[in-house]
Amino acid sequence: MELVRRVVAVALVLSSCTVMAQDIFLYPYKKVTVGTKEVYSVSFSRLSKWMAVETAGSISIRTVEDGKEVKSLPTKPRVMLHDFIDTDKTFIYLDKTGKVFQASTDDFTVSTPVEVDKDIKISCLDPSMQYITWVNGNNEVQIYDLKSGMTAGRVPANAIIKKCQFIGYDRFGQQFAAISDQGDAFAYDPLTQKLLRQLKLQSGEFANSRSIIHSAATNSGGDRFLIGMQEVFIPKGASQKGNMMERRNMIVAYDWVSGQEVKRVPLRYRVDGMALGPGPNHVSYYSEDSRTINLLNLERAVVGSSVAVDEKPTSITLSDDGQFLAVGTSNGVVNLYEVVRNDPPEIKINQPGLTRGYGEQVVSDPKLHVEGSVDGTDKVAKVFVNGEEATFDFVKSFSHDLTLSKGKNKVTVTVQNTQSAVTEKDFYVTYEPKSAAAPAKTGPDKIVGKRLALVIGNAEYGSAAKLKNTRNDAASMAAELKALGFEVMSVLDGTYEQMKNAIYAFGDRAQSVDISIFFYAGHGLEVDGTNYLVPIDANIQSALDVKQKAIPLGGVIKTMEFANDEGLNMIILDACRNNPFPTGKRSSGSGLARVQAPSGTLIAYSTDPGSVASDGDKANGLYTGELVKQLKVSQRIEDVFMNTRNAVEKLSGGNQRPWEEARLKGVFYLR
Repeated sequence: MELVRRVVAVALVLSSCTVMAQDIFLYPYKKVTVGTKEVYSVSFSRLSKWMAVETAGSISIRTVEDGKEVKSLPTKPRVMLHDFIDTDKTFIYLDKTGKVFQASTDDFTVSTPVEVDKDIKISCLDPSMQYITWVNGNNEVQIYDLKSGMTAGRVPANAIIKKCQFIGYDRFGQQFAAISDQGDAFAYDPLTQKLLRQLKLQSGEFANSRSIIHSAATNSGGDRFLIGMQEVFIPKGASQKGNMMERRNMIVAYDWVSGQEVKRVPLRYRVDGMALGPGPNHVSYYSEDSRTINLLNLERAVVGSSVAVDEKPTSITLSDDGQFLAVGTSNGVVNLYEVVRNDPPEIKINQPGLTRGYGEQVVSDPKLHVEGSVDGTDKVAKVFVNGEEATFDFVKSFSHDLTLSKGKNKVTVTVQNTQSAVTEKDFYVTYEPKSAAAPAKTGPDKIVGKRLALVIGNAEYGSAAKLKNTRNDAASMAAELKALGFEVMSVLDGTYEQMKNAIYAFGDRAQSVDISIFFYAGHGLEVDGTNYLVPIDANIQSALDVKQKAIPLGGVIKTMEFANDEGLNMIILDACRNNPFPTGKRSSGSGLARVQAPSGTLIAYSTDPGSVASDGDKANGLYTGELVKQLKVSQRIEDVFMNTRNAVEKLSGGNQRPWEEARLKGVFYLR
């Protein structure tokens, strides 16, 4: 649902709103025939413009919208990885012989390949899409830096890697796991290749049972990795002769941070392939024993949607934006499904023209004409206004005439769908005759929509100069956001562990909100084009230290996009103070790098790329001080940041120029 349905841009006072819980289901979109050979894998461009379909001997680049082929790339050996990187400007693939191919998405002409290894068994990309990681024929893990064209790390061969079934990264790209087919799992630091922990992923419900891993999944925005497990056992008391072996199938979710099991869901069929998402609580999976694709709600342990394919499924992929699911089959067909949110209808009032202030509307005419529209995926049967059936065109619009009583009138619009579930929205209109007309109420605004913020202010750095106003900036921002109806999580002088855990907790709690805000004031660095937020305990002497001891901004962005994929996300960074850390040539030295905002997200920077922001000579830094002032004014989100930018440029004499990256879905107001 477009966020404009969630954050009301016209004035409504909501006293009650009865809605149905949101769910997610798969809706058939298109069947694309690529050929007659088995579909090995599918990858999507970030905004789902293209998809790349791998079959024996070729990769077919096709548009998602109509399924037409744009380019066919011959691939003689098997391809082990392919994806779109560099903000969809480049398509890459790694073949089994250890060659990396790159092609510009302008025309998909492939450049001369780079040989990085000899024999590839399994591979993946890190969340920043800068590093390819693979297991080679010698059972070593190799990490290759696409930007430098050099090997960045190597993990020596061991018994677990020899039987590796899956490798994947956590959301920050600061650890990766290698999982064997028997459930042995090693987690490593990709920068130092240091072993972080060793786990045994197994069921063990029965004596002498054996756990076999058939599939695994993670994604760049979550804090879990999932495995599709089958436990093979002989029931107690059964004869060991004959065909008495039994099997139990399940999906098990593990926490990246602790390595502990957090959820177990028993299933009828073995899970041969899965795709985690959309959001942290859904996973799509298939079994080779069934032609059914299931979308499982992990928290409720309920399959919310199932679709069938005509042939044996062989691959499954969710697009980066969570809008499409691709299921490849054994006969060369890709079944595309839209991932649809079953949102309750959203009611918009177009007439009377209500104010933005969420106060009471005052009219002088006792006859009130109500017009509005209904948005959403549900089929609407009837619309009522104060219990009287309204005129409804069965598409979107409704209208009704009311007679008002003198004084305050409550108007309730009720939408009933074809399953008799209802959604209600209230607003108030005060009728006063002309002779006694009263001015509209201009009291405190009433906040609509659930709001959550994480505010971090770092000042007391142990290995760098302390910052003067960052704690004050965080406190001022937290106070203003609370006044705007936000539930605020605060971290002052956060260590690495405190910041990381706060971001994880923020992501967990942001799953059910309409607006989420992340605010950071402190030191920020850019290394190799990646932005990092610096904890107070980070002793940074090199670029490697930054990657190990600071929080990558990309992890924060993916956390918010993943957890609150249907709401409004804002990231505010007053993190461009002068860089005191010796990061060498791999850093720009000061300021942060430009980052593309995901859909529904606004990223605001206190100064432009590569520049330094003022820490201020008053109680607040220059940027945050002006931003807090603008948040007190009822205006569009874009105007809040535009007016802040103009004020900062004027006060700094043009030396500090804030900027924003925004891909909002509508017009929004915080008050």
